[in-house]
Order: sequence, then structure tokens, then C-alpha cells
Amino acid sequence: MYTVAIHQPHYLPYCGYLDKWDQADLFILLDDAQFTRGGWQNRNFIKTAQGRHLLTAPVRHDGFSALHETALDYSRRWDRAHIRTLQQAYAQAPHRHLLSTHIEEVYCRRWSMLSELAIGCTLSFGRQFRIETPTVLASGLNVPGSSSQRLADLCRAVGADAYLAGDGCRVYLDERPFDKAGIEVLWQGFTHPRWHQLHDRHGFLSHLSALDLLLNTGPDAPSVLRGPRLLAGAAQ
Repeated sequence: MYTVAIHQPHYLPYCGYLDKWDQADLFILLDDAQFTRGGWQNRNFIKTAQGRHLLTAPVRHDGFSALHETALDYSRRWDRAHIRTLQQAYAQAPHRHLLSTHIEEVYCRRWSMLSELAIGCTLSFGRQFRIETPTVLASGLNVPGSSSQRLADLCRAVGADAYLAGDGCRVYLDERPFDKAGIEVLWQGFTHPRWHQLHDRHGFLSHLSALDLLLNTGPDAPSVLRGPRLLAGAAQ
């Protein structure tokens, strides 16, 4: 079974995003999706001494632009601010040296569009978490349409037998286009892993950027990410 997952590229993606990518045989980055204000395309949480902290990459948009048409706004030099915040937040992390790789691959160049930043960040995470699933950009597949129909058409365009859907889309995914195309819909079934974090007084905070997992567990990060899934599989 050739399983495809599809997701918009995210800035500083969280563990569930990486888990979905890791489970698929091909990951389609939906770089031509519409930018959503207040979504996760240009922001995510990290953990600081003050608790959960949101890092946002500001953009210039008209409210209707696709990600690959949404320009980043460097007028406030948010990139330098994010570097400082990350360095302070993870100064005592056991594997803080890995932050330098993230900084080099993500912040040491000036991206023009939000999609470029998010894709660059996503691929950087993929390398550090040793995710081998190849990626392809939706914009390069020349598949028009919208909603569930387009997702099914994208799967068909790359020869998928199955579509791996995130648990959060159960309420709106229309499975009929997939049934019509002979593509089975699978559900991710993500269980959030746990690891030792800094700043104990705030307890364990889930749904942070996966950077928190990487800097706290280092080379063990890939196995920690896959651990709940592998344990669930063994229990079946």
C-alpha cells in the first residue's frame, strides 16, 4: 500500500506533524494553500522560564493570498528576536548545541515568502529527526480544486493507494472523493510523546514545537517521537 500524507508547511512544526510525515510513503507539502491568520503556518509554541511562549514570523498579506504568495515582513527583524529567545529558553538544554544547526539552516538566510520559510524549517526538522519520507510540493503537481476533492486528486496524481489523514480533520474531511478514486482513508492516531523538559515548575507542556523535544533529548529524539506509535503497534 502506497500511503500519502498531505499538509501545509508549518513554521517550527510540532511532533504530530512530524509523526504524520514519518508514517507516510510520500509527504505532499501544500505550499499553495491559502494563508490563514492565527493558524500554525507562521507560528508555534516553545517553552521558556515563563511557560508557553508563541513565536510568530510576521507576514504581509491581503487575507486571500496563498502561502507561496505571502511575503515575510522583515521590518522588525523578527528572525534575530527568535534566535535570542530560543538561545535564552534553551541555554540549559542538554543538547543545546543542536540549536546551532537550526539557526544555520533556518535563520541565516532571508526567505522571501512564508512557504519558503515553512518548507525550509520543515525539511530542517526532518533531517534532524531522521525522517526519510520524500516530499513534493503541491504547487508543482498542477492539480486544481479545493477541499477534500483536491486532496483526493493530489493522491491520485501521485499514484496513492491510501491517504493518511490527521485526527483533527475527522469533522470536515469528506471521504466520498477518496472512495470514488479507490483510495483508502487511514487515520493517524497520534499519541503525544513525553520527555523531560526544562522549567519544571510549569510541568510538562505538550504541543510545543518539536524543537523542544530535539534540544532536550538529542539523538534519542527520533525514537521518542516514534515511541508511542511503536508501543501501540506492539500492543495490538
